[in-house]
Amino acid sequence: MELAVVIVIYFLLIGMYLFELWLSILNYKHRNAPIPDSVKDVYNDKEYKKHQKYTMENFKFSLIEKGFNRIILIVFLLSGFFKLISEVANKITDNNYLQVLLFLLLYFLITFIIDIFFDYYHTFKIEEKYGFNRTTKKTFTTDKIKSLLLTILFGGGIVYGILVLHDETTWLFFVYAWLALTIIMIVINMIYTKVLVPLFNKLTPLEKGSLRTKIEEFAQSVGYEIDKISIMDASKRSTKLNAFFSGFGKTKRIVLFDTLVEKMDDEEIVSVLAHEIGHNKHKHIIFNLLQTSIVLSVYVLLLGLLLEIKVFSTAFGFANLNIGFNLILYTIIVSPILMLINIFSSFLSRKFEYQADKFVADNYKKDKFISALKKLARSNYSNLTPHPLYVKLFYSHPPISDRIEAIK
Repeated sequence: MELAVVIVIYFLLIGMYLFELWLSILNYKHRNAPIPDSVKDVYNDKEYKKHQKYTMENFKFSLIEKGFNRIILIVFLLSGFFKLISEVANKITDNNYLQVLLFLLLYFLITFIIDIFFDYYHTFKIEEKYGFNRTTKKTFTTDKIKSLLLTILFGGGIVYGILVLHDETTWLFFVYAWLALTIIMIVINMIYTKVLVPLFNKLTPLEKGSLRTKIEEFAQSVGYEIDKISIMDASKRSTKLNAFFSGFGKTKRIVLFDTLVEKMDDEEIVSVLAHEIGHNKHKHIIFNLLQTSIVLSVYVLLLGLLLEIKVFSTAFGFANLNIGFNLILYTIIVSPILMLINIFSSFLSRKFEYQADKFVADNYKKDKFISALKKLARSNYSNLTPHPLYVKLFYSHPPISDRIEAIK
């Protein structure tokens, strides 16, 4: 039985990586496919060559990063590293819950430090080289510190809560854990723009002027509250453009990147905002929360089944059950399930994007929204020819050519 567990774990680690590698290569080779007529004017020849080089560098970098992280995990499993950090955690405290938290913290800190080197190279070498990066080393450092503290605080709190519920609720663990995680998810969605985003970025209300006037006129025509639109200082990290919608009810917010406001004319900005309002009108946030809640129920059910299977720990050298180690193996075991779920969730997300696009086409100016989409693609170096299979598995938004054709 222990041998079978070891084989399955290594098969999943190596098999999932090879599958993702194959998909990445498939998508990379497809970069030379003919550009659809609807987006041939996004790049000129010089820009497109630069885009191809950017794609190539990111592709190679991604393969190295994923491969290195997978090798590190396999080395940790083979070398008895997890037993070592478990012994360290057990020496620090006798409390079972704190032992698990310390075990996971030690592993997380090591992977976090490794990721810093990759993030640093990507930000200050690749993104810098192609003119996207505006992050200073000070901002990069403070971002990492804040991310680390938030992960320890929220992640540690959630794991601690799960452990307590698992011990105290026995056969009702699934119900209580699912309810707790669903409530946490809803609360985070409600406070995301008002509490979490300001930890990293400054949000300012949309100022009075021609842009605000045009937005007010459109918002009034579709019944949307204009006071809940903010501008975010994204330019302090990147030149890339974006906008997003979060929350629901009284907590709903639309956030526009200042880079988007800087590079688009007023009517293009209104069209982008109209797209985000379209998400609100179609209640996509509610649907996404329901979908995520259903997915959480699957994860919690599997967690309850796998958390206390002793053979998962003993197969890798532990004398007895180790909850912390089982949690790590759990993330490996559910990875193929996550990919299957992602196919469905990505399909729904792309459908929602089409619906929000249609809202713009029905209520505003198609030509301005098409122009805005092309500027978004050009400024973000979007792939104009992604492989269809890669799109189905990983794209939350349809390719820009498909969106433009649908809008027309």
